[in-house]
Amino acid sequence: MTRSFYRTFKSLLLLVPLWLLALLFLSLLGFVGLAEDVYEREGFFFDGPVLAFLHAQQSNVWNTLALAFTQSASAPVVGGLALGVLAWAYFRRLGWPIFALSLGGAAVLNQASKLFFARARPHLFPQLTPEHDYSFPSGHTMASLALVLALYTLLAPRFPRAARWVLALGLPWALLVGLSRLYLQVHYPSDVLAGWALSVLWVIGVGLWYCWAASERG
Repeated sequence: MTRSFYRTFKSLLLLVPLWLLALLFLSLLGFVGLAEDVYEREGFFFDGPVLAFLHAQQSNVWNTLALAFTQSASAPVVGGLALGVLAWAYFRRLGWPIFALSLGGAAVLNQASKLFFARARPHLFPQLTPEHDYSFPSGHTMASLALVLALYTLLAPRFPRAARWVLALGLPWALLVGLSRLYLQVHYPSDVLAGWALSVLWVIGVGLWYCWAASERG
């Protein structure tokens, strides 16, 4: 068993760039650190000041933009996009199972985490779009980043240029989705950070597992 684990670990090191391993490690540290404090019902020094700052910036224009970005990462929109990509990938014989596992797994992981940590929504300021389920980690944040990373993973082997465009346009979108959740006062900053970290861990982890499994099959 020890030798098998060593061979697996060695093959992963050969396949994966060091910067990607570092990103995974930092994401793991970040999520575990946030999750531990949430589980122990401890607060974060930055949550309140960030929400207070964004509350002070509220205006009709910003309200409209924040709602638009939030809606762009809603379950119907992300689900519809995912189904469309899945259908296209299936007929083009791309890696549609890994795309489905990345997005579906992220959704299940998010809901399981919400139920496990059972963190209440912030009520420091009035919510601009009322939410009544649990808060940690942010579902919109996870869904948007998971979609971007899963789509990049799907396209990169055969359409590298398109994959780079997905990152160039998708990462700023995912960032703005996360900020919109804070602006609307429906999430703490720690919820959003945890959502980003968990998406990176899951989607990239699934992608690396798939690459390793493919290399083992030869």
